[in-house]
Amino acid sequence: MNATTKRMLVGAAIVLLGLYAASSVLNTWSAASRLQLDRQDLRELRQKLDEIERVADAPRVAALELEEPNQILDRINAALQQANLSSDLLSNQTPNQPQRIGQTDFKLRRVEIKLNAATVPQIVAFCDALKDESTGSLVRDLQLFDPRQSGSRETWNSQLTLTQIIFSPKSDT
Repeated sequence: MNATTKRMLVGAAIVLLGLYAASSVLNTWSAASRLQLDRQDLRELRQKLDEIERVADAPRVAALELEEPNQILDRINAALQQANLSSDLLSNQTPNQPQRIGQTDFKLRRVEIKLNAATVPQIVAFCDALKDESTGSLVRDLQLFDPRQSGSRETWNSQLTLTQIIFSPKSDT
């Protein structure tokens, strides 16, 4: 082999090595770019997982099934106990039939409850005890009337409305 051929072979080898090096650099940059995108995706997935965990523990707005009247009465009695109220103070509790909320997939059930001669703190404690986020229930309306004074203790009769929102797709009706 003559010197010219050797130079051409060395030159071709250098060009090939240069192309290989350039290709390796481009592949490395591409991999770095993909890695950066993967890191962003991972951050986003972690944020979504954190949000899912937070929402999983969050209260529900609506129940998936309607509470039975005996379950409502049990909850009312439990709330009376939590508020240190005698069950004799429960004058009336009337569950109404659920009504569709506009054109939505939700129904609203109202339970009218009347209490006699309770203090305002007891009534508030009773309302708080009635709240059940897992069944979408809470006290929406409260009326106090007929105050009575017995020494330093003031009692009121009250009427309140316990509501429960139920998810009920229109296709189920």
